[in-house]
Amino acid sequence: MDLNHLSLFTAVAETASFTEAARRLGVPKSTVSRAIATLEADLGVRLLQRTTRAVALTTAGQAFLARVGPHLRSLTAAVGNVPELDEEPSGTLRLTATADFGTAVLAEILVGFCRRYPRVTLDMALTSRTVDLVKEGFDAAFRLLLAKPRDSGLIARKLVDLNMQYYAAPEYLLARGTPKTLDELGDHDSVSLTGGRPSLPSERVLAKTHTRLLADDGFFAREAVRQGMGIGLFPSFLAQQDVLTGKLVRVLPRWTLPTGGIFLVYPSGRHLPKKMVVLREHLTDALRARFQGAPKSTPT
Repeated sequence: MDLNHLSLFTAVAETASFTEAARRLGVPKSTVSRAIATLEADLGVRLLQRTTRAVALTTAGQAFLARVGPHLRSLTAAVGNVPELDEEPSGTLRLTATADFGTAVLAEILVGFCRRYPRVTLDMALTSRTVDLVKEGFDAAFRLLLAKPRDSGLIARKLVDLNMQYYAAPEYLLARGTPKTLDELGDHDSVSLTGGRPSLPSERVLAKTHTRLLADDGFFAREAVRQGMGIGLFPSFLAQQDVLTGKLVRVLPRWTLPTGGIFLVYPSGRHLPKKMVVLREHLTDALRARFQGAPKSTPT
């Protein structure tokens, strides 16, 4: 049974006129007539008594309106209150990211997003584990990856390149020497982030090092490197400020590791809510401006 037909029937019943019902709903009078005829045929009863001067409900029409009317009004109100149907993005977005990336990069960007879209609320979970987005009810995750994930149930949108580099404290390099080649790097102690190691040539190098610390939190691993525990492999956003202040030194600055990416990952589906669309656009512009100095994109 077509909800549009029910709406047209209710309008005719309330106005006692096909013409007024058509004017109220902004449709041709012929559309109203066809809808009522179809509805009566589906139900097998006459709902309206038509005369040349007026339209009145039959007994069956009165009973049908009494049952359907309240439910139709409730449904109409419920649909009207769905946030995604508003012109302005609204509603809650449940997001997850690692604590280091979330704090060092995302916080400032997401504050700007909330100021731009005041009707959107963010529910942010900072964790180092890989969250099951569908099972745990998350809208999206920020993931730092070396390759696009192959999960067919997820969409991964690369927002910006992720650069991984080696860093060490000046005191550590003074005591142990500064490696000049990949082979020399293999003679040093290392501090690494679990789940974030680059592939191919760097894996062979890391296998030769004496791993002193593995950590799932970038802030913890960075502090260990600051204290002279070894040479650390980090995303550049974790170390750039320390490099400027002299707390850390980039090791093998001429050697470039494979470039990964910062991905926005969300469940696949046909419909992407407006709040997610504007979040994705805002993040793309903000991250590119921060990491690449690229001009912001203009809406099309």
